[in-house]
Amino acid sequence: MRKLFLILLLSSYSGMLQAAVGHFLFISGSVKVISKTGQSRAAMRGGEVDVGDTISTGQASTAQIKMVDGGFLAVRPQSELRVDSYSFHGNKSDNSTVSLVKGGFRAITGMIGKNNPQNDIAKTPTATIGIRGTDYEAVYVTSPAAGKGENHEKN
Repeated sequence: MRKLFLILLLSSYSGMLQAAVGHFLFISGSVKVISKTGQSRAAMRGGEVDVGDTISTGQASTAQIKMVDGGFLAVRPQSELRVDSYSFHGNKSDNSTVSLVKGGFRAITGMIGKNNPQNDIAKTPTATIGIRGTDYEAVYVTSPAAGKGENHEKN
């Protein structure tokens, strides 16, 4: 019985060690977070972002996230961005990989991108981007409406 209690205690403690990788600074409109287990919750200012979470924005909705390494992510309207991996301990194993499922996002790299640019990766359905700068924007555009093109301008 004591061994079972100890095993349960240690397994719950290891789950508490995994801290959030970012926090929402700004939410506008309909923004939700879908966990890696598929559970959905409304995004809230100050709310946590964890590895495996997908940030989903509705029409005319945006979210800004500050990552623990000091980087920022701005998720554009009608977008889905997933945090595939993220580790920041101030050493050479630090890494960040996000996947743009649809829509667009803008990023300003933090310490991971500055110290380990080879470990700062953004993926889209058609390409993988190795980040070599401090500010970048990615947009995944599906087929436009019949006869109408889509424009995207970086501000």
